[in-house]
Amino acid sequence: MQNSNSPDGLAAVDPAAASVLVLDFDGTVCLGDGPVWAYANAAFGRINDVRATHQMRERLTTFLSAGARAAAYKDGYFAVADLAAAHLDADALDAAYAESRQALATLPGDVRAPEGLHDFLDQFDNVARVLVTNAPYDGVTETLATLGLTDVIDAIIADAKKPAGFRDLLPRLRDGRPASHLLSVGDVYDNDIAIPLESGCATAFINRFGHNPGPSHLHGARFEEMYDGIHAWARDPEQFLRSRPLPTPYARQPHPSATAPAKDQP
Repeated sequence: MQNSNSPDGLAAVDPAAASVLVLDFDGTVCLGDGPVWAYANAAFGRINDVRATHQMRERLTTFLSAGARAAAYKDGYFAVADLAAAHLDADALDAAYAESRQALATLPGDVRAPEGLHDFLDQFDNVARVLVTNAPYDGVTETLATLGLTDVIDAIIADAKKPAGFRDLLPRLRDGRPASHLLSVGDVYDNDIAIPLESGCATAFINRFGHNPGPSHLHGARFEEMYDGIHAWARDPEQFLRSRPLPTPYARQPHPSATAPAKDQP
C-alpha cells in the first residue's frame, strides 16, 4: 500500500483497503515520557510558585514511575493538567500543550516505539494503517521519522478532537466497510476505545496503568501483547468479534480522576 502522510489524512486512506487499523499516537505508537514532560515543563513554567512546581514535578515523577500501581490519573497528560489546575485555567493549559508540541517538532526527546512495531505493521496486507491523534500535525511527522515508522503509516489524521471527533471520523474512515473491519488501538479508554466499541468496531486497549474503565476486545499492559490478536482480526474481522463477545450493556467503571485536561490529549 502506498504511504501518504498528509494533513488531509482521510484522503490518504486507500478506499480499496479491506480494513482500517486506527492507531493512537502518544502512549500507543510513541512511548516514553518525553512528550508528557514537555507538556509539564510548558505548564509548570507558567506558575510563579517554585515550591508548588517542585511538588508537582515530584508527584508527576511518582505517577509515571508507578506503572500499574498508578491509578490516580488516566495518563501523564491528565496528571499534568490536574496537578496544574489550581494555578492555570483552561486557556493557559491549552497554550502550554501547544507550546510542548511545537518543541517536539524540533526535538522529539525521550521517545521510542513499542518493540517490534515496525515489523508488526509491515506485515499487514490490504489494511490501511491510520494514525489518529489529538496532537497537531507538526511534531507528529518528525517523531514518526525519529521512531522509524514513516513507511508503515499510510495516513495521519491530526487534531482529531477525540473522543467526540470519532463520531464524525469513524463513518468516514469506514467508508462503506462493515464496522467490524475497523479496529481502534489506544491507551486512553474514553478517547480511543469507547466510541469505536459502541459503534460496533473492534478495539484493543493498552492498559499501562492498570485501570478498569470498560470492556474491549483485546487488552494488555503493552501494545506488543496484542500483536497476535490484531493479526487475527485482520485475517477475519467477523470471526474475531464472534469469538470475543462483550457484556451488554457495557459495564463502565468511573475513573478516580475527576479532572480532565483542557483539551483531549493524545
